[in-house]
Amino acid sequence: MEAEPRRAGENDSAGAEITRLCRTLVPLAAAGKYAEAASTYRWVSRASSGDPIRYGDHASRLEFCALTGNEHTGLELLSLLDGVGDHSDAVGRLEFFASAALLTRRLTETGYGEIPFVLNGPYDGVSLSRLHERMRAAALVEAEELDGREHSGYFTVYAERKMAAKPVAEFVPLLPSALPRVPILPPPGLSAEELVIRAEIHNHRCEPEEARACLEAIGDVPDEIAPRLSELRAIFFQGEDTEERLRHAAAGFRGQGDEIRFLLNQCWLGLWLVFDDQVETGVALTTVAAARLRAGTDERAACWGEYWLAHVLSGQGRTSEAYEALRRGAERAGEAGDPLLLGTLLCLEASLRNGDGEDPVTTLELARSATDAFIVGNVGEKAVEAVEQVRIAYERTGSLDELDVFVEHLLATLPVGGPERLRGHLRHLRALSLIGTGRFAEAVDDAYASLGVSASKGKDTAEHWYVLVTALHGAGRYDEVLDVAPRTIALLATSPDWGHRCRWMYADSYRALGESSRAFNEYAVLAEILHASGDTGHSYISVSMAAAEQLDLLGYGANAADFYARAADAALAIGGGYVAATCRNAATLSRLRSGDVDAALSALDAAETAVHAVETETVPVREHLVAQLDHVAAHVLSAAGRVREAARRALRAAETFHRIGEAESARDVDLLLEQILLGDQT
Repeated sequence: MEAEPRRAGENDSAGAEITRLCRTLVPLAAAGKYAEAASTYRWVSRASSGDPIRYGDHASRLEFCALTGNEHTGLELLSLLDGVGDHSDAVGRLEFFASAALLTRRLTETGYGEIPFVLNGPYDGVSLSRLHERMRAAALVEAEELDGREHSGYFTVYAERKMAAKPVAEFVPLLPSALPRVPILPPPGLSAEELVIRAEIHNHRCEPEEARACLEAIGDVPDEIAPRLSELRAIFFQGEDTEERLRHAAAGFRGQGDEIRFLLNQCWLGLWLVFDDQVETGVALTTVAAARLRAGTDERAACWGEYWLAHVLSGQGRTSEAYEALRRGAERAGEAGDPLLLGTLLCLEASLRNGDGEDPVTTLELARSATDAFIVGNVGEKAVEAVEQVRIAYERTGSLDELDVFVEHLLATLPVGGPERLRGHLRHLRALSLIGTGRFAEAVDDAYASLGVSASKGKDTAEHWYVLVTALHGAGRYDEVLDVAPRTIALLATSPDWGHRCRWMYADSYRALGESSRAFNEYAVLAEILHASGDTGHSYISVSMAAAEQLDLLGYGANAADFYARAADAALAIGGGYVAATCRNAATLSRLRSGDVDAALSALDAAETAVHAVETETVPVREHLVAQLDHVAAHVLSAAGRVREAARRALRAAETFHRIGEAESARDVDLLLEQILLGDQT
């Protein structure tokens, strides 16, 4: 194991333990101890959240991700670049920049170099290959400055080694059912024409990242394929010059006498012009080109013409004409025996019909036929799209049980070697169904598996992560919730309802594990978020009460009382007098626990007012609330030395609890009464 730079300022034991474990990540993976390495990674990730940033520790995590096939997980840590330049620890800066260079180098080597870096910060929008160059330069600058102080070349050598490091493992799964990222690079040694052909195939299969990787791999371009390449680059790298590139490709096809490619180009150009607000020109261009293809003998080209024509017509509200174009195309695709093309046409019609609210029975037939075609063609991405149209159609008919049957049937009949992306999506749908019926424990495996398959293709969404958190929380697997909830919360930034629910499950998991301090922190953060957004209704009230409960457990009674008081005010504002009174009772006990009897007596007065103001509840409910108040009053009055009053309130509470059948509460008050009376005698 190579020597590491000397470090300073790590005196706190918790921080030192995190640092020590971070330094074991790569050695554990190199030793083949994958499960231990993954467990350690999850632990340090959790332990580091919310703490002051230690760039050296995060650098170790970046390095681990880069060298274990988890490059895309490491991308999330690059959001820390926003503040690293201002960090006081020069060695920490060096390590972070060097590890970031290593990670971006690996991403570039695996075909993702042209993907833009989309996290917040000063590097937002920079391609990963360009980011690699910047990180490498920054690391060497830091190393040179450190070497200048030390009068050695140690740090430069160290940085160079780190940035050139080779993987220590092909893939270390960080979560159950995690899969390695599916490679997008084309095989080495392909000619420019072969790469163009592959890009065209990926285009038809709805695999844009793979298509872009093929296009990026092309160097010298022979004249005969230049128009095709120009067209593909216009499609996959859209911008201000898209129309110009498409017209340039069209001129090339015309010059080569390739009428079929010219007409297909005109179909796509027409769609682009419509998108670019040149509607009349675009519709005319696509309509004429599609008609000429229809009159020709190339079946597949004619089908694609109908497909693009349907897109253009539907966008103008001419849905009946769009359906007719798709019908013509599907008939010819069936005759041509092309399952990909047939499924593409059927799926588009199903999508349009779902969007237009057309007969769901017809839509179901189209979507299910499209699904079958894509399974035959082993086209995973498009199969997922078709199943989504099936789901929408079943939901429109209210036939969720039939959707469950459809999903189970497909899972049971999907052939070995069939589209794994589809299998993962079906398991996602099954997990949703199981969660909907309260079968959380059964949903966990499906949720993990669907996330693993989706993430391996870079298709994991906030919904995949949210479903996993929900299943784990419902199944009582709280420790695992803590591993996945932080990323889920980040992904749900634009979905506040789900985001708030996920934050609550995160906090509740800490509570269930007895980590009251972390639970309070998370409840308090959620309460702040809700308050800032103007949501001071039921969610805010329950979260504030939960935060107060944790503060009580931690011995911060006065702070707990403040949270209860906020919850009481919010409840009263929405007409929740009963909840407000309950919170006032709880706040009174919290004041008493803090040792401030005078504050507890003041809180008792507020509780008396709140309880006696409740009139809307049934008699038994009001009696329970009054008995609860008497119980609280007995505690406070006893502490204030007003023993006779305390005994009278305790006796009344006990009688009420006995009368309304709350035996356990009655026993608690009887015990308190006994203590009060014994105290009066001594």
